[in-house]
Amino acid sequence: MLMIMKLILLEGGPASGKNTLGELLVKKFEDIGDKAVLLDLDFYVEQCNPKWVWDSPEQKEKDQINARINFSKDINKHLEQDYNVIAIGESILTESDVKKIVSRISIACPAYLYHLSVPFELREQRLHARGHHSLIDLKKNQEDKNFVKNWPGVIYENVNTPEIDASNLISLITKGKGNVR
Repeated sequence: MLMIMKLILLEGGPASGKNTLGELLVKKFEDIGDKAVLLDLDFYVEQCNPKWVWDSPEQKEKDQINARINFSKDINKHLEQDYNVIAIGESILTESDVKKIVSRISIACPAYLYHLSVPFELREQRLHARGHHSLIDLKKNQEDKNFVKNWPGVIYENVNTPEIDASNLISLITKGKGNVR
């Protein structure tokens, strides 16, 4: 059987479950004998600036560009090594956002996009359970998302247990739902 590597993009605001589902998806792929890796853009930003506080907007933009370049390089590297790549951290709200991200991927493979939709109150509870983070503005994030009318990919309401949500996402991937490339 010829295995086709996949790029799975999980998009969602803070406390929407991206890391939790990403880690479970890696395990689900490994359970069926496929290699998989979770890459988080935040890790690459933290390599440029661990404090997430910049002296100037120009330095912030430069660091974020460098982080995205390194993030894309690692996505390509893992795809070349026959890994399924679960990528989180990019804000992908429009077709234009999809095109920007996919254009940085040189490996020809299907790309799937899942927007993790979680009720605002549940996101607040999750964030509170994690501990306060002064750089996260849930209300602003929710307002930004409320303006989007035509979402590329699939909107996935992840309000079940993480294990059920991961199984549901694997099923969607297997059926080709959410393919944006």
